[in-house]
Amino acid sequence: MTLKRRAFLQQASLTLGALGVGGSTWLAGYQQALAKPTQRKLALLIGINQYPSRAIDPILADDVGLKGCLMDVEMQRQLLVHRFGFQPVDILTLTNQEASRQGILEAIDQHLLQQAKGNDVVLLHFSGYGSQVRLEADSPTFRAAWVACDSRLPREDAPALTDVLEAELTARLQQLPTTNITTVIDAGSQDAGYLRWGNLKVRSRPAVPTGTLPTGAQPEWVDNMAPWPGLLLRAGDLGHLVLEGQWDSFSAGVFTYALTQSLWETLPDPNPKVLLKQATSRLQVSIGPDQQPTVESSLPTKTEAAYALPPQLPPADGVVLPTSSSDRPLILWLGGIAAPVLRYLQPGSRFVTRPSNGATHFSAPDTVQLRLESRSGLRATVKVAGPAPSQPLDRQPIYEKLRLLPQAIDLVVALDHQLKRVERVDATSALSNIPFVTSVVAGERAADCLFGRLPVGPVSTLTASLIGVAETGDFPKASDNALSSYGLFAPNRTLVPGTMLPKEEAVKTAVNRLTPQLQTLLALKLLRLTENRSVSWLGATVALETTQPQPQVFMKQQTDRSPKEGVAAVLNRLTQRQSPPEETLVLTNEHRVLYRLSNQSSQPLHVLLVRFDSRGDCAASIAPPETVDIEDESVTDLSAAAISPGKSQTLPRDGSGWGVINGANWVETHVVLSAQPLHECLRVLSHDGDITPPAGELQRVRQPLKLARALLQDLHNATVAADPKLASTDHYALGQEQWATFTFKYTIA
Repeated sequence: MTLKRRAFLQQASLTLGALGVGGSTWLAGYQQALAKPTQRKLALLIGINQYPSRAIDPILADDVGLKGCLMDVEMQRQLLVHRFGFQPVDILTLTNQEASRQGILEAIDQHLLQQAKGNDVVLLHFSGYGSQVRLEADSPTFRAAWVACDSRLPREDAPALTDVLEAELTARLQQLPTTNITTVIDAGSQDAGYLRWGNLKVRSRPAVPTGTLPTGAQPEWVDNMAPWPGLLLRAGDLGHLVLEGQWDSFSAGVFTYALTQSLWETLPDPNPKVLLKQATSRLQVSIGPDQQPTVESSLPTKTEAAYALPPQLPPADGVVLPTSSSDRPLILWLGGIAAPVLRYLQPGSRFVTRPSNGATHFSAPDTVQLRLESRSGLRATVKVAGPAPSQPLDRQPIYEKLRLLPQAIDLVVALDHQLKRVERVDATSALSNIPFVTSVVAGERAADCLFGRLPVGPVSTLTASLIGVAETGDFPKASDNALSSYGLFAPNRTLVPGTMLPKEEAVKTAVNRLTPQLQTLLALKLLRLTENRSVSWLGATVALETTQPQPQVFMKQQTDRSPKEGVAAVLNRLTQRQSPPEETLVLTNEHRVLYRLSNQSSQPLHVLLVRFDSRGDCAASIAPPETVDIEDESVTDLSAAAISPGKSQTLPRDGSGWGVINGANWVETHVVLSAQPLHECLRVLSHDGDITPPAGELQRVRQPLKLARALLQDLHNATVAADPKLASTDHYALGQEQWATFTFKYTIA
């Protein structure tokens, strides 16, 4: 495709309404900048799914295509238009065959360089294959490059590289007259030797080509090695894994999906490390620690900001997309819904529109309720539930009100491609005997974990993933998988600790041995489906603190949509400058931890704490009522256990803290606050252990799956009590005004 300059010279509306809320200095400054009539917001979004085998590796011809890059482009486009106020005419997308080397460079020149002026905002996004390349003149120096749709590996008769060198891009972008530049690269450059990593796709060319300078590239550009202008967000550091994931009915880059979800959910902080931490935490829930996004900036700290401007709309779970006719069905873009929840969100789930200015709650009378009818990917068809709205709903932000989940949710186990055919057949047969497990071939659909052996071939991140392997020497080398047992891995091949033995075993024996771990993984999956801190309508705060070696608050979370705060208060709080969080919360065996719970709602809140660790163990505690003497062993009925409005309570109740677990690598704790008693959970805990839970201490849970299902039933019962019409549903109906689940994670040194 040859791009003509006139295609980019259409004018657009150049003003942006203020958010209407107070904020920090950075927000006020950007609002003033946005009011200037000369500012534009320009975006170039590039995504390539379709690659010829000659661009990647002819031997891998059947597997070279990517599936999620066009979805990345669509996610960014919807975010920019409906959250950041970009005009559609100012967003240029290049997809598949349009994204040739010449097409990419001409688009940068004509859409960005020839149009941008001082103080304009520029966003460049690339999703596709990345690569490391060598120039014959300076081999063995590695250089990062983007693989264009017309790239090909160098040959003796055609030695020129045809990729787009990042040095070329840097040289061009440095000519922009504005410093408000954000570049997002969801492509890797790891020489992994393969294109699939567990149940995920690798976005890196599996070879390092050597050739001469690409046609048209200037030697001085390549030799300059200047820093990337503005802000650079990479899906993974150079030479490390960058992965593409599969969700229900669509694929996407795990980084782009996590990044755009984070930007829908909250306002970007002036310090982009905060945004990157949010996105990294989100993506690592599903794929583990192997992919580590990075941020680079050539700007002074005081002036850097992700996407270089504040959003036009407040944080939301999605938006009502514009329609060309009032007769067409309403379509939502659900960019802010958490991926695990979106996967199981059922028809009948409800959303509400934003309340008017001055409203104090998302259930205000002027909100419009929308009922989910169907969904494909991030697009959902809805109907108005109740009176027809008096105004068009186009571009209205929407918020989750009622979450409907299936009562039958399985653990999806993918069978590794590196297993032999007979092994996959045996594994399929053995897993079919477990009632809560569904098995699939890796890459066939979204999966929760992977069943297989240690991988064969170059594995640059495996040693870091297999904690303790390198030190103990108990396991065989990755290339010697004939001597290893079978084990469970995260979708990206991170080994689930404690699931592999240093010896050979039969497939059926391994599946029987791993059944308890599969049950725990499903319990953890169900608990994660209740996580709703950012969307709950209850007012509550939970802090993770330590009592030893000295008192310290490590992590504090609060709900964002409580009625006492109101919409404006939420926006004010979200715009406050935050300190960049630690990359990972690390505790040692010297620490003792407690959780401080505060009730800011108008009703008593009942408490359940569930803790999982890397060994596969689960423990739980139901908080005792404020009036109960925790030394009184005769107290066994905690149906009245609650934190009164305006009160706080610690777990454990005596404030001494719980010791950090010996032998565990990580801990994930879910703190659930419910507006109704948790009778089913209490029943499970009362019959599951040797002790009763009244003391409020942690109790080992032998059947965590029963507890997780009991929690969903309790939250469903609470919702039905508030809305009896939901009693007839055959799903779990979870109303956002009935509960809040907070999740805390830390590693143990």
